[in-house]
Amino acid sequence: MCLKKIFLLFNVFFYIFFINNTILAKNIKNSAVIFMYHKFDVPKYPSTNILPEQFLSHLNEFVSEKYNVASLEYIVDTIINDGDLPKNTIGISIDDADKSFLSYAWPKFKEKGFPVTLFVNTSIISSNNKNYLNWDEIRFLMKDGVTIGAHSHNHDHLPEKTIDEIKNEIEQSNKIFLNELGKIPNLFAYPYGEADKRVIDILKEYKYKVAFGQHSGVINETSNLYYLPRFSLNEKYGNIDRVKFASNTKGLGVYDFIPDDPHIFDNPPFIGFSLLDYSLVNNIDCFIFDSNGRVESDIFKFNERIEIRLKRKLTKGRSRLNCTAKDKKGSWRWFGHQFYL
Repeated sequence: MCLKKIFLLFNVFFYIFFINNTILAKNIKNSAVIFMYHKFDVPKYPSTNILPEQFLSHLNEFVSEKYNVASLEYIVDTIINDGDLPKNTIGISIDDADKSFLSYAWPKFKEKGFPVTLFVNTSIISSNNKNYLNWDEIRFLMKDGVTIGAHSHNHDHLPEKTIDEIKNEIEQSNKIFLNELGKIPNLFAYPYGEADKRVIDILKEYKYKVAFGQHSGVINETSNLYYLPRFSLNEKYGNIDRVKFASNTKGLGVYDFIPDDPHIFDNPPFIGFSLLDYSLVNNIDCFIFDSNGRVESDIFKFNERIEIRLKRKLTKGRSRLNCTAKDKKGSWRWFGHQFYL
C-alpha cells in the first residue's frame, strides 16, 4: 500500500513539474511594446504629427504604476540575454529628429523620467534644414540622456537600392555619426519601415544590434531582431483608447513565418506561421491592409500552423498584416508584419 501511495505521489509530481513546465515552454516569456512618434504639435503634417492633448494623455497613462517605461537598448538586451522584463514594459522612440522633439516633447519626457531613443537620418541634419535639429542640438540631447539611433543617410526606400547603394547609405551615416558624435549607433530604424533580406544582412554585417520597422506588434523572444515592430502614433492613430489597448497587449509567439523576406515578389503572397501556444489557434484573427483597404482572405488552421490565402493581389508599396488573439488569462496577444511590393 505504501508503495502504491509513493507511486501515486510520483505521478502527481511528474504531472505538476514536467507536464506543466512543458505547457509553459509553449508560451512566450517576455513582451514589450514600442511606440513611435515623429512630430509634436505640427498639425500641418497630420500623418506624422501628434496633437498636444493626445501626447499629454499618453504621458499621463504611461506614468501609471502598472507600466515600466524602459530604454530600447535595455529591452532588447534583456530579450537577447534571456532575462526577465517587468510586466507591461514600454519603450519610446522618435524618428527623423524634428525640431519639435527638442522644443516640445523632450522636456516632458525628461520630466517624467522616460528614456527615449531618437532615430536620425544624417542627410537632413547635415543640410541644416530649419525644420530639423542640428548637430549641436543632437549633441545636447545625447548628453541630456537621449539615445541616438541610426535611420540611414538619405531616408530612401532601401529595398529599391542596390547592395552597393545600401552600403553607401550605411557608411555615409556612420562616418557622419562618428565625426559629429564620436560614436556609431548600434540601433537602426528602417525609413518607412521598409526592409528586405539584403538590407537585413548588411545591417548584421555592420554590427547593428537590432533594427526596427513601423508595423504594429509586440516584441518578444520569437521576434525577428532585425525587423522589430513599433506602434506608430499620429493624429489618426493616437487616441488614448488605442494607446491603452496597445500598452497592455502581449506577444503572440510566432515562428516559422513565411514569406521570410519582407520584400515580396509573388503576388498575392503565400502567408503562413506557427504559434508557440496552441490554445490561441482557434480564436486568432488576422487582417491584411494595403493602400486600397482591407484585403479579403481565408484563414486555415492546422494544429499550431496558421495559413492565410489572399483573395486578391496586393497593391504596390507597403501592406500590413495584423494578427490578434485573446489568451486564457484574458490578455490580448498581437503580432504584426509589413510587406513591401
